[in-house]
Amino acid sequence: MEMETASSPLLTLSVWSSYIAINFTLAFLTYVAHWPPKSWNFWINVVTTTIGTVFNEFPFYIISFKVWMWFAVIIMDAWIVVSFSKSPLILLLAFTSEIFTTSILSHNFYKNYKSRRIVHAYTHTFERYGPELPNITSTNFWLRFMLPIYIPTNVKVFRNITYGTLQELQEIGKENASYLKLDVYVPKHVKKADRRPIMLFIHGGSWIAMDKSIPFPQPFYLSSNGWIVCSINYRLAPKNPYPACLIDCKRALRWIKENIASYGGDPNFVAVSGDSAGGHLAALMSLTANDKCYQPGFEDVDTKVQACACINGVYDVTNKHNAFTPLFTKWFVKEICGKSGDEDEKDVRDMLENASPEILVERKGNNDEKIVPFLVFHGDNDQLVNIKSCREFIKTFRKYSPKSDLVYIEFPGAHHAYHSVSSPRTHYSLIAMLRFLNWVYHTSSSNNITTDFNGKKKLINVEEDKYRFKSLDNLVPII
Repeated sequence: MEMETASSPLLTLSVWSSYIAINFTLAFLTYVAHWPPKSWNFWINVVTTTIGTVFNEFPFYIISFKVWMWFAVIIMDAWIVVSFSKSPLILLLAFTSEIFTTSILSHNFYKNYKSRRIVHAYTHTFERYGPELPNITSTNFWLRFMLPIYIPTNVKVFRNITYGTLQELQEIGKENASYLKLDVYVPKHVKKADRRPIMLFIHGGSWIAMDKSIPFPQPFYLSSNGWIVCSINYRLAPKNPYPACLIDCKRALRWIKENIASYGGDPNFVAVSGDSAGGHLAALMSLTANDKCYQPGFEDVDTKVQACACINGVYDVTNKHNAFTPLFTKWFVKEICGKSGDEDEKDVRDMLENASPEILVERKGNNDEKIVPFLVFHGDNDQLVNIKSCREFIKTFRKYSPKSDLVYIEFPGAHHAYHSVSSPRTHYSLIAMLRFLNWVYHTSSSNNITTDFNGKKKLINVEEDKYRFKSLDNLVPII
């Protein structure tokens, strides 16, 4: 007992030093997640995005860890003779950091749940086209905190299907052949004759990285709710300069229209979605349908899509609103497009404008062309794609194409990668996406024999559900 007592001051110092160090580290990371530093540096923003995603989407984990630390200290005090620190300064620092960290994490928890109210406000008009939004007392809500990866058991995945033709594979070479592949997510209950709607999902990664194999919640969730999802790879820059990536997306769409019926899909209804750079490509696919410039060798194929859902997408690569670092456009021209000219040169400027969804929307509006229904998500704490860029896109869309259907959902506190994990906020956004896509699918089809969310046939009165999103445009975001 004397040996324990003699060693207890050193043990006490060690325990409390570790506790203070961990506590202040958590406090610092919580601060960075909630108030990320404003920086034009890409890698700094990648780090803050990663921290923000963990601390904002899963604050319950951090709070649980802090509770565990308190229990550990109490147990050590009772059983191993590690007394609580007698230093008022240490106790004050510990208490202050505890209050600060826990209050911010609790606020993040509240914002996560608040997403339910935001989604309800913008999708209540067509809420019957998807499941209910789980509240805080439901098991489903808490499962989203405990299971960061969402992989349902009622989905079959057919992987690495080549969507390029033999001639195209020969043209791009063996080293690029792996890029022209896609995975098909099919609900297990679907039969070939069911003709389910299709979602083409495009991964992000700054046009230079990432892969379809990343387990994003979107393909799994939509396919578990009756959709067939094709998640694609595409050639990446700088080795394959833009517009190679857009051409590949359209090649994948061609494959879908020619082959998806054998999986139980409806080739006449294809929606497109993507995140970040994938959101940029999804928007371009929706706005450049049947543009022969992006369909070499398959100019006669119909590349129209029926709806678009963008997540934290890029909508203006000219940077005319100064939403990005001043070097962004130079980087895009050189690294993504493989051009050596200045962005002010006419051919480079034309290329940038043709690659900017916001400018394409303006052109279509000036020509009185209706745009396919758009659903746009963005987090206001996005450090990689400034929220200003998205807000300007929404303004342009509403100004130049007021008769087209648009739903914009902005999530307070959400970082760039919030959608990549299965948090409650992500789940609410997925329900919003499902409601929106089902609404478009059911109301745009001339056949009123449709399929409900359990795969059973039922009658839908299409006429009564032709809502106009214009009535939602004046809603004030709930922040």
